[in-house]
Amino acid sequence: MNGMTYLQATLLGALQGVTEFLPISSSGHLVLLQYLFGLHEPAFIFDLFLHIATLVAVLAMYRQDVYTLFTAWWSPRHGIPENTPERASARRLGLLLVLANVPTAVIGLLFESTFEQLFSAPWIVGIALLVTGTLLWLLRPSSGHARGTSQVGMAHAILLGCIQGLAITPGISRSGSTIAIALLCGVSRESAARFSFLMAIPAILGAALLKSASVSTLSMAELNLVIVGMASAMVVGYIALRYLIRLVMQGELWRFAFYCWTVGLTAILFAR
Repeated sequence: MNGMTYLQATLLGALQGVTEFLPISSSGHLVLLQYLFGLHEPAFIFDLFLHIATLVAVLAMYRQDVYTLFTAWWSPRHGIPENTPERASARRLGLLLVLANVPTAVIGLLFESTFEQLFSAPWIVGIALLVTGTLLWLLRPSSGHARGTSQVGMAHAILLGCIQGLAITPGISRSGSTIAIALLCGVSRESAARFSFLMAIPAILGAALLKSASVSTLSMAELNLVIVGMASAMVVGYIALRYLIRLVMQGELWRFAFYCWTVGLTAILFAR
């Protein structure tokens, strides 16, 4: 975070809030903006805290789902009554979320150093954005894919977990790729969006725990930058998440393909 100003921290936080939920890759945009700011050394800890900030937005949006999942397992007296379809459904969803995060964790741990190297290569971000744009383009109404009606199953959970792991690559949108794959597999729009964002909660928390030891190395000035960036990311992120859910339900995600292709090609041509 050497050389970062409070204005830059605020802008990076706002960028994280927007791009984390719109299907255009938050990590990819953070890499590109840091490159434009002249911050060529990747600020992994700063980026991680921005992801934690947007996690707060997810918890706020899906607070009822999170509460239901928690009480379905650990608080029978105050949650859903035992031996009801609602409790069984909540427990099933909880198991699927755990299952989905197994391949995510394996991919993240095995290829951690490889992914970190990608954060210093803006041209690779450009290529990844082209991939994200292509996935989104497949969702256009004329592509022949009918609106899905199924719920997330075990096979879906494993596949989406793998996609989430690969989306650690900057430029591959986690929300965009997981929602797109779910929709292409016939999952309903509501279920695809809900599962994608709930699935992110343990993934981000796990990454935070792995990097928690690095927090003690932050100076007071760096910590202040983190706080400013997090506040910006939380506010903007909550607004962007509400907008993204509306776009998913309206079947409009494919329109972001043009943006991803434009930014991706620009990054490949100029950020080498």
